[in-house]
This record gives sequence, C-alpha cells and structure tokens, in this order.
Amino acid sequence: MSENRRVLVDMVLGARADAVWAALREPDQIERWFGWDYDGLAAEIRQIFVDDVEADQQAGSLAFPDGDRIVLDPQGDDRTGLRVLRNEHPAGYVGEYDPIDEGWITFTQQLRFGLERHRGQARRTVSALGVGLGPQDDPLLARLGIRLLGDEPVGSRYTVDRADGTQFGGEIFFQTDLQLGLTVEQEGDDLLVIARTPPSSAPPDGAAMFVLSTYGQDDAGHAATEERWTGWWGNADVTPAQRQVPSHS
Repeated sequence: MSENRRVLVDMVLGARADAVWAALREPDQIERWFGWDYDGLAAEIRQIFVDDVEADQQAGSLAFPDGDRIVLDPQGDDRTGLRVLRNEHPAGYVGEYDPIDEGWITFTQQLRFGLERHRGQARRTVSALGVGLGPQDDPLLARLGIRLLGDEPVGSRYTVDRADGTQFGGEIFFQTDLQLGLTVEQEGDDLLVIARTPPSSAPPDGAAMFVLSTYGQDDAGHAATEERWTGWWGNADVTPAQRQVPSHS
C-alpha cells in the first residue's frame, strides 16, 4: 500500500471473493446495495463502476480516477476481506467532514448487508437527505428515539417507539462517529442507515440522511413502508436524495 494511502474501510464479508467481485462489477447486482433509488441511479452506477474504473480481477482491485481503491482479500469459503483505500488528506486537515468518506462507509455496509443476508434479492429503498437535525434543545434524533443508540455496542438489541404508537427493532449492525446502521425486523429483514452531517458542514444545526433498504416487498407493501417511514422522520427541510459519492471522474 502506498505511503500516501489511508485505510478508510477494513471489513470481512461473509461471502466468497467471486461473489463479492460480481457484486462490485455487474450493474444489476450493484443496484442491490449501492446508494438508494432515484432516477439517475443506473447511470451513476455505470459511470462509477463501469466507465471510470480500472478493474483487475486477479488482484481483486478496483482503482478509481481520484485515487480511491477497493481491494479484496479472499480468506476461504464465505469470507472475503474488503478494504477501501483513499489518499491522505492534505496538509492542515483537522478533521472536517468528508462526504466521500461517509459515502463509502455507508455503501460498503449496505454491500455487506445485502451479500450476507439477501444475496440475489432485489432491493427497494425509502430515503431522505438533508433532514434538519434541529437545535440542541430539541434535537431530531432524540425525538425519534435514536440519539442514545450509538452508545450501545454493535450486535446489541434495540427497540424504538414511534410517535404513532408503533415500534420497530432489531440489532445494531454498525456504527461510526457519524453513522448508525440498524437492522429492522418488523417488515422483513431491512437495513436502516442514519448518517449525520455536522453543523460545520450543514449549518445551522446539521443534517441527517435516512436510507432504508428493503427486500421482497410488492408495490403495495413498499408504498405502506414509504408512508410509515417518511412519516416517522418527517419531511421538513428534505432535499432530493440523489448522490452521496460524487462521480469518480
């Protein structure tokens, strides 16, 4: 690894290397985990993972024009290491919010969830980007019952009460300083990712992104899911959820 590279993501996926490679190379498979549904998703997938990437299957490596790399490490049957390598931040960097870092973290966790728990299944999403986090004396995540979940370790059980009297629960799937991934068991086996943008990058109070990945729903079931979840996190200050990782061009 080059001295000016940093390891952003270092995880082990419960899948064979050939299955992980296919999930990173075939557009119809990438749609099962990457980002969220919107009109430009197919074009974005083709640009990032087909047109603007150097792929070396023998080395298990994808290299993007901006220097980002994904590297696979086969570790036997149904175990594959995956690392996302990025260039070091420039001199003087003091920890500002990096949206591309956060995007890769979200996407690789979505990849892990899809491969380990829904391999071969089509995905549908409900999402919102730019939901205001609210002032310190009335923070959105506290009102939603989410704020304190980050204090619990990965694998812990949780339950959240919605204001309409319904509940959802599951396990904490992953967490970082700015992101929380929750499995949701009430409507199947889904993944809810909640990612925060701090006030310094989204004044005045910061913003949240919500992405719920669902599997096996028909149109009626998905419509009911969308109504339930958008009602839960609210629609105030929402902007179109189109892109978290810019094109690597």
